[in-house]
Amino acid sequence: MLSFKDIIIGASMLAVVRGHAAIINAQGDAGGPASVGFKVDPNLARNCTTINPCQQDATLIRDAEIKANTVNECGRTEISGNIDVGENTENALAAGAVTQVKPGSKITVTIHQVNADGAGPFACDLDPTGNSLGATGQTPLEVTNNVPGTNGFSQAKAQQFNITVTMPNDLKCTGASTGNVCTVRCRNNAVAGPFGGCFAVQQSDVTPTANPPQNIKTAQDLDGVLAKQQQNAADLPAAIKANQIDGTKEGQANIAAANKLLGVPEVVTKEFPATNTGPSVDGTAGAGGNANAGTGNANTGNTGNAGNNNANTGGNANTGGNANTGGNGRQRGKGRGKRAARQKREENSGLRWAKRYVVPGADFQPEVAP
Repeated sequence: MLSFKDIIIGASMLAVVRGHAAIINAQGDAGGPASVGFKVDPNLARNCTTINPCQQDATLIRDAEIKANTVNECGRTEISGNIDVGENTENALAAGAVTQVKPGSKITVTIHQVNADGAGPFACDLDPTGNSLGATGQTPLEVTNNVPGTNGFSQAKAQQFNITVTMPNDLKCTGASTGNVCTVRCRNNAVAGPFGGCFAVQQSDVTPTANPPQNIKTAQDLDGVLAKQQQNAADLPAAIKANQIDGTKEGQANIAAANKLLGVPEVVTKEFPATNTGPSVDGTAGAGGNANAGTGNANTGNTGNAGNNNANTGGNANTGGNANTGGNGRQRGKGRGKRAARQKREENSGLRWAKRYVVPGADFQPEVAP
């Protein structure tokens, strides 16, 4: 049962942020399923503006938090913390809740504006690999029929708006277990936010990608590795303490009580195949002996010029103004393309402490921080 202390502490933390929006539906090609924003709870009330319960599944996506390795590229919700993009994508696929797209497809995205600074304009971008990018490298997308607002503010509240997001003509989704999923991210430019969310889309006109390890180009330079190492070392004591609290009987009871109150839906699970691997070139095991599966598809930066301020929707919400995917190693301006290619995922490679999965009933031993 939630204690009075827990409720007071939780309310005071949530009071820091007061503006919100959530992606409650995303419909791609006709006849297919719709996507829903990651960690958006369909059981939460949409006819109110209060912090509890109406703002609990709103998503905050802050570049500063992504760069600090606090959250993934899709940010966090107030009730659930860090959004694990891979986990939520696989859950959506298992539930048959990923919308279908092709190059040039138009997606109708329904955004629920909770209160004043959950307004527009919203800017959207795309991670073609699903979940390998961090603060930079996403492909800007065209957004039309935007949510009314200036600098993320308007007088609307408890209201829904449909925006139109257009897929690029060179769309090539390579992510998730299916090898053909992208992640779409939308957010406004409210100072208290940005607020928005992410959802998965599945490309229907491509052969799913199957990359052997030697074709995956993920890399960091030494500066990036050392910076993440230092940040993780600084975060470790607090993360260990939080993990210990979550693992206690009281912590598990609090989580269960919150889930019951919110009516959190059950996650659909499915069986995944166990694939045997055989020897291949370069001493790297290849799935089923096919060492060439997916050759060349691991390059996630197909649009090396993403970030030329062309994602500015309505002149206010600019996504990736300094972003450079650099996937093709092109030089931009003063030769930063090569460096961008090395660093485009550095924010994503470290540990994520904002969301912890604790095994109920396990015997948790005390941990000692270094």
